[in-house]
Amino acid sequence: MADDEEVVEEQEVVPVVESDVVIVAHEEQPLAPPKYEVRPRLGQKFQAQNVRDIILSTMQEQLMGRQYRVDQVPRWCKMIANGVRQRVQDLNMQRYKIIVTTTIIETRGAGIKCAQRCIWDPETDDYADNLYRNSSIFCYTICYGVYMY
Repeated sequence: MADDEEVVEEQEVVPVVESDVVIVAHEEQPLAPPKYEVRPRLGQKFQAQNVRDIILSTMQEQLMGRQYRVDQVPRWCKMIANGVRQRVQDLNMQRYKIIVTTTIIETRGAGIKCAQRCIWDPETDDYADNLYRNSSIFCYTICYGVYMY
């Protein structure tokens, strides 16, 4: 694997002068530890409960007291998704890629089925979701936190 390969750094060349002959000496320096992290530190994992609260409060702020309007739904979805993403990024979960999707449908008594699939590391990656509904709107928002190695 690429992580197991040994990294060879350039060595500093120091010329040593002895009478008329120049001898080149190499100073050996130990390798520095890697500067990348493959796991989040304790306390830096995806904060699912905080994100759920952010999702619910953002949906309530945008949709409270509104009735379903097909011409306004794309704008509402963008506002909710961008608002959630920005507020989650403010939690400063370093090295997490934040992905937010929002779905708004009209409440008319019909059902809906949907599925999502992805491949990720269950030790570092996580998601949070929440829903909001009123007499005419059903809104479902999900936020993924994918750790960037």
